[in-house]
Amino acid sequence: MIKMDPKVEILPIPSVALGEGPHWDIATQSLYLVDIMGSQLIRYDPKANKAYIVKLDVPFASFIIPVEGSKGQFVVGSSIKLYLIKWDGSSDKVESVELLHELIGESVALRINDGKCDSKGRLYFGTMSIEDIFNKRNGKFYSYTKKECCRELASGIGISNGLAWEGNMMYYIDSLEQSVDGFDYNSNGSIENRRKIFDLKKNNMTCFPDGMTIDKDGKLWVACFEGSQVLHVDPKTGKLLNKVPLPAAQITSVAWGGPNLEDLYVTSANQYRDGVDHPNAGCTFRITGLSTSGLPMNEFKL
Repeated sequence: MIKMDPKVEILPIPSVALGEGPHWDIATQSLYLVDIMGSQLIRYDPKANKAYIVKLDVPFASFIIPVEGSKGQFVVGSSIKLYLIKWDGSSDKVESVELLHELIGESVALRINDGKCDSKGRLYFGTMSIEDIFNKRNGKFYSYTKKECCRELASGIGISNGLAWEGNMMYYIDSLEQSVDGFDYNSNGSIENRRKIFDLKKNNMTCFPDGMTIDKDGKLWVACFEGSQVLHVDPKTGKLLNKVPLPAAQITSVAWGGPNLEDLYVTSANQYRDGVDHPNAGCTFRITGLSTSGLPMNEFKL
C-alpha cells in the first residue's frame, strides 16, 4: 500500500437521500453536486463554507455539468431526459429549464444515472432501472452532442456509473459487474474492446463500485457503495494501491477540487429502509493529505 496521511472532513451540506455527480467548477471555485432522489442541485462554496440548494420540478436530478462558455448554464440529467438549466448558484429558484433531448422509445421504468464529458465536451451517460435495481440489467450507455445527437454505445447495463479518461482509454463502471472496465476510446467518441481493468470480487470485496475519478498520475479513485471507502487503483496493473476509509457506508462518487485540485470531494447516500439511524449517511466529505492531485473536469459543449 502507498503511504498516505488522509484527513476526512464532513462538510456543512445537508444530508441528502442520494448524493451524486460531484463536479468542481474552476471558474467559481465551488463544488456542484446533486441529490438524485430529492431532485436537488447543490453548490458548495468552500470560501464561505456554505451550501446553496435549489429543488427542480422534475422526477430526478442525476448529474449537473457546466456548459462551456455560458456562465450559470448547466446540462442536467433527469428521468430519461437531458435539460439545459440556468441557475445563478445561490437563488432558491432556477432561471429557466429547457428540454435538450429525450430518449425516445426508452422505458419510463428506467432513469438516467451518472454522466460526464470527455475532453471534446461530448456527454456520456447511462441508464438504470428504477425498481429492483440490483437484479435488472436493462440499462444502456450513450454519448450525446447536439450535432451528433444521441448514440447508443452499450446495452445490458445494470447500474451505469463512474467514468474517467486517459489518452485513448475510457474507464467505465457498471456497478453490478463489481469491476472497473476499460474501453478503447476513439477520437470520434466511439468505444470498443471492453475488458476488466480491476475486479473487486477478486480482491475479496463485496461492495459495489460507484462513481470514479482519475488523478494526474493516471491512477483511479473509486467510490464504494456499501463499502465505507474510496479505492485507489492502478488501472495499468490492475492492482489496489490503497483504501481510504470513510464514516459512512453508501459512498457514491468522488471528484478532485480545491485551488490546486488536491482535495478529494466525496458524496454519499442515505438509502436505508430499516428504520435505523445511520450517522453520516448522505453527507458530503472532503479528503485531504492524499499526496496527489486531480485534473480539471470537462464541461459540456453545446
